[in-house]
Formats: sequence, structure tokens, C-alpha cells
Amino acid sequence: MRNLVWAALPAMMLGACGGESATPANETAAAAVPAAFPVGEWEVSSTVERIASTDGSTPAVSAKQGDKATRKACVANADELSKLFADEGADCKVTTTYARQGRINTAYQCKRSGGLTTPTVNGRYTADTLDVTVDTASMLSGTGDYSMSTKVTGKRLGDCSAGGATPAAG
Repeated sequence: MRNLVWAALPAMMLGACGGESATPANETAAAAVPAAFPVGEWEVSSTVERIASTDGSTPAVSAKQGDKATRKACVANADELSKLFADEGADCKVTTTYARQGRINTAYQCKRSGGLTTPTVNGRYTADTLDVTVDTASMLSGTGDYSMSTKVTGKRLGDCSAGGATPAAG
């Protein structure tokens, strides 16, 4: 009997430490994720992780593996997310948008000289950060088709400034 008491003692001591518990970590994390993508001014940093030819020729893109860039953009609604993920100034049409409950899955069709690119964005966001991968494929009228994967992280800076996007330093 004495051995049974000694064996149960650690479990009883741990149980007595319970008392009032703090908010569980998963509830705190859930509270930090807004239902809709947080609009406002964002600063995003990107790194090209991979570029590959899809037609056996030299990829018709100026980016190189390892290239880094930073920019700021004002996002007023989920249909403007391409400002964060597509080439600056690109003429993009949204083909799918899902940006809810901390999850982003969007796709675009962007016009470019000689054809189209189709960036697809997958990742997560919180009230003030985002972390996504952008996979882009090209469909060009000539040679140079490519696929590219870019890692993008970002932080929400606040409400949009009066002038909209602010050029990033660098």
C-alpha cells in the first residue's frame, strides 16, 4: 500500500498545482487571427527561392534565385492583395481569393509583355503579420516560360497613408 501512495504522490501534486489556469495558448493565438484579412498599409519582404525553365529555354524573367526585395502597399480589401504579391504595376485579374481565418489562398492572372503570369499565393496571416509562398508560372507567346517560387513575409504598418502606397527604401 505504501508503494501505491508513493507512486500516486507526483500525480496528486501536479493536480494540486492546477488552480486557475491562464488562457490556453491556442485560444490566445486564435484571438490574434482576425476573420478577414486586415486591410491597411503593409510592408512585405520577398526572397526568390527557385526559378526553373518549363520549356527548356532561358527563363524570361529578370529575377534570379536569392533576389530580395521590400515594398509597401495599401490594401483596402481582399481583392487588392495582388499589390503585395504580384510584380509592382502588374495588370492582374483576381481568379480566386480566399483570405479568412488566418489563411490566404489567392490566384491571379497577370498580363505581361508577350503573355501572362499566374501567381498563386498560399500561406497564413495574423492581425499584423503574413507569411506566404507565391508560386508563379508563365505562359508566353515565345520561349522563356518559367516557374518561380518566392517566400514573402510582411507586417501591417497601420492604416493606409493619405497618399496610398509609400515606396520602400532600399
